[in-house]
Order: sequence, then structure tokens, then C-alpha cells
Amino acid sequence: MVTLRSFARAGVVAAAALCVNTPAMLAQQKCPATSGATMPLKYRGGPTVAAITPCDLMTRLYIYADDSLEGRDAGKPSAMRATAYIEGQIRALGLKPAGDNGSYFMNMPVTTLEIERSSTITAAGATFHPGADFTTNAVGADRAVTGDVIYGGVLGDTMNLLAPDQVAGKIVVVKPAVRVGGGAAGFAGRGAPVAGGRPNPLAGAAAILTVSPNLPQLAGRPTLNDTVQSEGRAAYAAAHPAPAGGRGGRGGRGGPGAAGGGFNLTITPSVAAALLGKPVDQAAKGDQGVAGVAINVKSLVVPAPTRSVVGIIPGTDAKLRNEYVLIGAHSDHIGMNNRPEEHDSIKAYNEVAKVEGADSRGTPPLTDAQWARINALKDSLRKIYPARLDSISNGADDDGSGSVSILEIAEAFAKGKIKPKRSLIFIWQTGEEKGLWGSQWFTNHPTVPRDSIVADLNLDMVGRGEATDITGRSKDSVELSGANNYLQLVGSRRLSTEYGDLAESVNKTEKVPFKFDYSMDANGHPQNIYCRSDHANYARYGIPVIFFTTGGHADYHQVTDEPQYIRYEHMARVDQLVFDIAVKVADLDHPVTRDQPKPDSPFASCQQ
Repeated sequence: MVTLRSFARAGVVAAAALCVNTPAMLAQQKCPATSGATMPLKYRGGPTVAAITPCDLMTRLYIYADDSLEGRDAGKPSAMRATAYIEGQIRALGLKPAGDNGSYFMNMPVTTLEIERSSTITAAGATFHPGADFTTNAVGADRAVTGDVIYGGVLGDTMNLLAPDQVAGKIVVVKPAVRVGGGAAGFAGRGAPVAGGRPNPLAGAAAILTVSPNLPQLAGRPTLNDTVQSEGRAAYAAAHPAPAGGRGGRGGRGGPGAAGGGFNLTITPSVAAALLGKPVDQAAKGDQGVAGVAINVKSLVVPAPTRSVVGIIPGTDAKLRNEYVLIGAHSDHIGMNNRPEEHDSIKAYNEVAKVEGADSRGTPPLTDAQWARINALKDSLRKIYPARLDSISNGADDDGSGSVSILEIAEAFAKGKIKPKRSLIFIWQTGEEKGLWGSQWFTNHPTVPRDSIVADLNLDMVGRGEATDITGRSKDSVELSGANNYLQLVGSRRLSTEYGDLAESVNKTEKVPFKFDYSMDANGHPQNIYCRSDHANYARYGIPVIFFTTGGHADYHQVTDEPQYIRYEHMARVDQLVFDIAVKVADLDHPVTRDQPKPDSPFASCQQ
């Protein structure tokens, strides 16, 4: 019998298991009656309550990871709408604004390099324009090339390659790489090597034009302009020359990597036909097209409004209220794909072949048994939901789970009876996926004295971690998997032994203690998780941190990371633990002791 593993299991949490124990829980909205059925694709709950409950978390997350927020891509209007939702919630809870100019928002100077509308492709008397006819996401310096057109076949096809002299100086039209199960094969860009280190046969091309009926949005690379960071890193690099082969700096988990050095555009089939003199489907590899085609691409710098949300619950002790325990998550995700994918096919394929989602490291050829399992899983899903195309990476776990968790924790403090001595800062940091922007900006430009922050609790991906999830790999590449009491901790003793011990002691007092997995915190771990979420920017200034996560899974950075697959009861237990640790740290008669060496500079490269 085929088991639906995580995606079916996520839908069969009974309502009785979700809403129990206290009158407060029973007074709120009813959880879905899910006995024998799956969680809904859409859900609207009722008012939330003071207690940390699975029902509240479900209500919040179905709002925050809804398609209407289009994946909350930092620098886009969708991310601004997401922060508006959070601001409205904490304003209603009565948190004290801790952003810019008495507001809850902390704005960042982000700009995007976009393609100018005056850019053109000119061929045989016809002129084509960006947006309708072509675009590029690799906008950089203005580029102008002229060359003859040649058809290069399918991008990434290593059979019957064109010779280097055939493509040298040419404008090469190609079909996109064949996608299998949500992955794409192909060349990384002009000048970049292909898999296995072989030279890219298109390296000498003047430009590479990929044909697609669905053009990417006209958007370039957003950039955070932070002079404190750039000048600090430059000064540190000058004083500490990197050794040969040294590693680069810190980047957001799953953030975009460096693009290849080539000149790459996406064109419509009609433009391809004009350049080739025939429809692309009738072209053979090596066919010559129009001669003397001119491509002129100009770039334009435009503002891309980007902001974090910050609020404070003041402490009750006259002296200790000037110190802060910070509770944070990142509010953004990775946005939308340019090409819709069939949801159930991606879900089934990744569950078998890409068990760590975007963190999967290579997929060997699948066996017949694996393909049979993929098809069986897909068929089982089709019995539950209709087939559907999906282009939105909703980020329910990454990091919708953390974002709604700290909303829930803030509500528990704001409405509940427990009032800590130290103040609590709640921060929803935008741009983590771009390179930890929000936490970088806040720690470089804090709205409270930096040395008054005694500890950081960071929640990033806290909604999964069941036994069928591959949550990561140990340092020696052994697969890790979740459990009913599973929780990963990273960094808890790297700056303060006391902080890590305190987390362990508080955990023992929980109704159902977690079994902490420290595997991803190992020194020199190749996945470098310690440097890949927002806590890293606090640690670089010597602030003790704990990173809480239930780890990776097959939906990581995929369109399938949706709220119907979240473990709400488990997430509520994680949130209660974080709440209890925050209380313990906030009420200590001393800041947690920092007994481990901090980085020699806030601008040194982070290495686990």
C-alpha cells in the first residue's frame, strides 16, 4: 500500500487534537474537522487568543502563506503587503513601535537594476522591445552586441554539441533545458562550466537567447546599499588578506548565487522565428539565421521599497527593562516562478528524488521502482485535490512558520499574565533570502543600543520535522530525519555556554520535552547552517544566539511549501518552548554569560 508520507499526514490531524485543554482554546475558532481527510487548501479561522495554540497558528499561516502574497519576495509589493499585515497585528496588540521615526517599520535602502524600456533587439528591419518581446534578469552594465544568429538546439543538451568556432561571436538561439521533477539541467551561463567541470560550449557566444512563451518579469538584481557593511568589510579585508582558496562571505539560506558572466536574454517564440527565419520547432541545430542582428540593452536603477517590522514589549523591572531579549524571524520568501509547474507532480517527485528540496545535492538516475512510487504518490494526491498549476513559492514553513510563531508569542506576552523583567524586541526581518538583509541592517543600525541586547532567539522553518522529513545531513553526510519530539538547535553554545545549558534546562520542564538535534551545528559542517539565517548577524557582534528550526524537507524552496503541510501542534510546542526560554533569560539577575570568543570583527566572513 502506498503511503502519502508527509503531505497526507499533514492533513489528518484531528480537530480534537488541535483544540483541547483550556477554555481559552475552546473559545476561539473551530479547527477544521479533518478526521479521515486532508487539511484544506484554503482556510479562514476566527479570532486568536492569548494562549499559544495550533488553531491560532493555522489561522495566521493560512493568511500569511496565501497565494495573494505571491511568495513575499523582498523588494516587491507582495513583501510590503506582508509587512503591512504584521504591522497591523502588533499595533493591535499594543507593542511599542521600534522602527524608524516612531513607526513599526525599519526601511532599508534597496534598489533594483532593471532593463530600460528603450532597450531593443533589431533584426532585418524589425525592432523588438523589452516586456512584450524579450527580457533579462541578468541586468548589469549596459550591453550592446552585433552578430549573426545560429540555432543551438536545447540548452544543456550535450549530444552533438556545436563546435566552439561555430558559436564564437554569434547570437545563439536555444530552447530551454528540459525540466524533470522541478529541476533544470543546463549551462549556468556563458563562460561557466557545465557539470563535471567540462568547458561550456557556448562560452564564446556574443549572446544566448532562450526561447520561452512566458517571459520572466522585468526585474533585475535588488541590492541593499549599506555603507556600514560595505566599508566595514573593505577595511577588514584590507587588514586581513584572504588566503588562496578562502571562502566568501555570508549569504542568505537558499539565496541566489552569482550569475554566470554571459549576456543572456529570454525571447518569445515569435522573436525566435524572426531571428531564425523559421519557427524554432522547425530549426535544426546549426541552422544559420539572420545576419547582423543588433542587441542593445540598457539598465536603470530604481528604488525597491523594503522594510522590516520591529516592536517592543517593555520589561517590568526599572533597571533591567533597558536590556533586551530579541525574538526574530524573517518575513520574506523567494516569490514566484516564471513558469507554472504541476503541483502534485513536483510534490511526488521531490518526495522521492529531491528529499531536501532545493538543498538536495544531485539526483542520480531514478530506478523503475522510484518512478512507480512517484506516479503512485501523484495518483494518490489527485484523489484528494484536483490537478493544479502552481507558480508561487508560498513559503509556509520558510519562514511563514517563524513569522506567525513570533506573532503568536508576542500575543501571549501582550495578553497573558507573564510579564518579564527585561524588555522583549520582536523583529520580522525582510530580505533574509537575499543575504540576511534585515538582520544586517538592524544590527548595523540598531534602534536600541546594540550592547543592550543580551540574547537572540531566531525562528526559521519551525513547522515541519516529522519522521518522514529529511531534515538535513550530518557532517559525514548521513541523512537526518525528524520525529514527534524533533527540534534542531544551532549556535546555542557558540558564544555562551550558559545560554545553551539554559535552553536544555527549560526544555526538561516542558510537558513534552524535545530531543534536540545538534548535528547541523557541528564545526566545519559543509552546509554552514550557522551562517545562513538571521541569527548570524547578531552573533557577529557577540550577541549570544539560538537558532530554532525543525530542519529541511522536500518542500524547501519549492512551490509545494504550503500551509496544508504544516504540523501545527508541533509548531505550537516549539513556540511555547521559545516563550519559556525568553522568560527565563529575561528574568535572570544577570545577562547570560558570554564565555566563548566572539568574531574578531563584525565584518569577518562567517564560517561555522
